[in-house]
Amino acid sequence: VLDAKLVGPDGTPLPDPLSHGVLDRFGVNKPREGERMLALSSGSARDPSMPGYQDIIGYRKGYTTGTPAGYPKEAPACPGVLTGAAHDGAALEISVRVPTNAERIEVSENFFTIEFPGYICSKYNDYFVIDVEPKVPSYPDGNIAFDGAGNPISVNGALLQVCKPQLAGGKDYPCPLGVGELEGTGFDLADDQFSPAPHAATGWLETRAAVVPGATISG
Repeated sequence: VLDAKLVGPDGTPLPDPLSHGVLDRFGVNKPREGERMLALSSGSARDPSMPGYQDIIGYRKGYTTGTPAGYPKEAPACPGVLTGAAHDGAALEISVRVPTNAERIEVSENFFTIEFPGYICSKYNDYFVIDVEPKVPSYPDGNIAFDGAGNPISVNGALLQVCKPQLAGGKDYPCPLGVGELEGTGFDLADDQFSPAPHAATGWLETRAAVVPGATISG
């Protein structure tokens, strides 16, 4: 690792320390490997049992930022719907020299959203993007985290698996993993009439992308 810093989605300084956390758990969810995992949040990167937790629907940090080039990228499943300005985003910006014996990077991620079910195909949309430079030649842009249709991970994508089965926003969500992984996260709690709990998560996903041995990559 050559450099690492916490920033906004456009690379500007991150103003709120609750936007990030290094956690040994998030509700019932544990790190896939090791003892800690990074949490990034447009709210507070804490669960209700932790100091600093803020209600997931009521906490507004009050800043807007730009976004990575090409984003927000609208979901084909929601034609004509444009996402609004980016509010309260958070990112980890990192530069790494690839080991000479490595041919790919792997990242495990779990995306939670309060915008399920009430804000599907609306201007409100949480995104999770892993933007890598130089980009993988076969990909349309620098993002390496997407669903089978090429959509970035968001409430409008096809990867939400941890939820209550239902029709929402004109789309069918079978939710094969149920709601168990929301327990203790805050995403299992009731909040308001427009986005009633339980909310949703993807469950753990594995992102892999080819890299050049010995090269320097950033994202």
